[in-house]
Amino acid sequence: MKINPIHNAMRYAAALCLCLALLSCERNRTVEDTEEITVDTAEREDTARVVRTGKTAEDRLEELRGWMNEKSGSADTAIRRDWPEVKEKFRQRTAELDEDIDSLSAESKEEYNQLKSRYQRWEERQERRQQTPLDKAKLTQWQEQLLREYKDINKISPQNIREAYLTFMGVVRAKRQKWTQSDWDYVDYVYGQLNQRRGEIEGQIASGDNLKIRSLQAEYLTLEGSADAGSLMRDLRK
Repeated sequence: MKINPIHNAMRYAAALCLCLALLSCERNRTVEDTEEITVDTAEREDTARVVRTGKTAEDRLEELRGWMNEKSGSADTAIRRDWPEVKEKFRQRTAELDEDIDSLSAESKEEYNQLKSRYQRWEERQERRQQTPLDKAKLTQWQEQLLREYKDINKISPQNIREAYLTFMGVVRAKRQKWTQSDWDYVDYVYGQLNQRRGEIEGQIASGDNLKIRSLQAEYLTLEGSADAGSLMRDLRK
């Protein structure tokens, strides 16, 4: 049988078009699949990032509270060394909270404002101390007055550190009403030194003693804040 060359050419062209069409579909499907995988991966990565770093405003407020308690209880030497970093860290923490402040409860907003006011007073005290160092002789007298038999802070042991805090807070409660702003600078310095000693031996302190010490620290910070606020009001009246 004689093959018609025209028909043969037409069949060849048709087969070629079909192959090209199939190849084009396969390429489009590959691109679409690649795009879907890319989007899916990005979404998974974004989700994972949120899970790893996501913090609520309440979480940040709790962190700020703990951070301030730690820093305000640090010894002057440590604060002086890290002072620029401390100020920058506070700025960063409050900037993050300010962006999400509307999600805080009314009670938390009030606490946040109190923490910022407390930090401001604490910063002013630190700046003042660095400009006018404490008198060493007066500091020795204050340590004796505040700690009595525990005045040698480096010798306070895990067994008697609770009593040292109780002694310190007993004097604070009894005499705080008569103290001036300058007096509080000395009191706060001794408090920082006592906290530093606690940090040195913390792993050896009984859990019950640690709980009691934390409650005494919280009480001190409350009384100190009230004293600073009172000094500020007296200054405004002058």
